Amino acid sequence: MQKTLLGSSLWYGGAALFFAFLLAPLAILIAVSFNPVAMVFPPQGFTLKWYATILDKPDFLQAAWASTILGVATALLSTGLGVLAAIGLQRQRGAARAFVSSLLMSPLFIPAVIVALALFQIIFMMGLVNTIWTLLAAHVVVTLPYPLRNVMAQMEGFDVRLEEAALSVGATPRQALWRVTLPLLKASIIPSLIIVFVLSWNNYTVSIFLANKNWTTLPLQLRAYLQYEYE
Repeated sequence: MQKTLLGSSLWYGGAALFFAFLLAPLAILIAVSFNPVAMVFPPQGFTLKWYATILDKPDFLQAAWASTILGVATALLSTGLGVLAAIGLQRQRGAARAFVSSLLMSPLFIPAVIVALALFQIIFMMGLVNTIWTLLAAHVVVTLPYPLRNVMAQMEGFDVRLEEAALSVGATPRQALWRVTLPLLKASIIPSLIIVFVLSWNNYTVSIFLANKNWTTLPLQLRAYLQYEYE
């Protein structure tokens, strides 16, 4: 009994230290953001002037809007493609399934900077100008593994007899997909939308290669501000 209690205490204590280590920098950053004196910890007061300053900088607002549009579009496209790919792969067997799955998952295992540089070289060799469309395509490529993996995990326990029952009573394959399959997969689809949006909105590595002055995301704008205009 004592060994069990000691083991549980050590486990919970270790977990608490681990999460404290991860969250401490974020907590400090949030606390400093309300400090009247820039970049001083512990805080020496409370103010909202740094948040009000953002509203006086149209470049930040424009970049935040660009990141939001890009994030929403990426979330919808990447999750949609990931769901369709997961459903298709679930119905396949053999070497083809393993190959396609590994190919789609490869951005998870390759360093992001290498993926970004490869995409930049491909777009450059094809003569495509850096636009929102090339940036969107690149974001979809690097985020596609997340919805694919989430949906494939849920598809492992999916009962295909539910689809077969819908087809047997006259539903078309499209109706079975929209009214049976997708509603049953919403437990993995909704989190995938959120994850992909956050990843795209916060992406820096891919955006630095493919964004241009007319379409700058918020992470790039923050980097430029810290480098050239920091107050």
